[in-house]
Amino acid sequence: MLNPYMPRLAHIVDVVDETRDVKTFILRPESAIRFEPGQFIMISAFGVGEAPFAIASSPFRPELIEVSIRAVGNVTRALHRMEKGDVVGIRGPYGNGFPVDQIKGHNVVFIAGGTGIFGISSFVWYIFEKRDDFSDVYLLYGVRRPSLMMRRYDLEKWRDRIEVFLTVDVPEPGWNGHVGLVTDLLDRLSLPRHDVVFALCGPPLMIKFAYYKLRKMGYGADQIFVSLERNMKCGIGKCGRCMLSNGLYVCKDGPVFRCDQIPERDIE
Repeated sequence: MLNPYMPRLAHIVDVVDETRDVKTFILRPESAIRFEPGQFIMISAFGVGEAPFAIASSPFRPELIEVSIRAVGNVTRALHRMEKGDVVGIRGPYGNGFPVDQIKGHNVVFIAGGTGIFGISSFVWYIFEKRDDFSDVYLLYGVRRPSLMMRRYDLEKWRDRIEVFLTVDVPEPGWNGHVGLVTDLLDRLSLPRHDVVFALCGPPLMIKFAYYKLRKMGYGADQIFVSLERNMKCGIGKCGRCMLSNGLYVCKDGPVFRCDQIPERDIE
């Protein structure tokens, strides 16, 4: 039996600068990593430590794994210093992702804020590749300023098969799009009361506002899925660092939860 704590090696095949403090790493692991949309991996910077990251690439391309990383701590800063050809360690995939088989045939609305786009990207790619299996699909994505818009290359590709709505809190020269909260974009959609599923990922306040707005609009908690971004350490439910108030673990039972399965106070 493989040691769950033992990382496998992966080579960095490319690095993309997203913003001044966010980079996307394209990794080629020593063996393909097959994962479900919404799952995450642990990445090691040898000699420094490891941290969890959402898989942002397509599950139909398991030989290459993409993760987008913001430099906020020792591990992420060490990863940001790495270049093409360097080697990292990978554990995983871990956690429960989006139940795609249950969602097939439904309308789907993604609501993402900031780096929350990483948590839903693999599911968007799944739908992109299996577009005929779903009804209408929308992506609502908001950032503070246009210069902080991440994974622009994906956004452009996704427009071919899904409807993408973008917004910013503060406009910059050249921005002609929507200005306001990402939840304001919901008012632009004509959605049915049933047969629609929502997937949320982003800052805690955005998730909370989106959840309560959807509930006020008449949607049930069982129609709303959330990918929770909480501190995780071991990735396999042993350390207890990411436990919710009902005893579930984000790393093991999530990171994707249907909102009727967790206390409302944990939806953030």
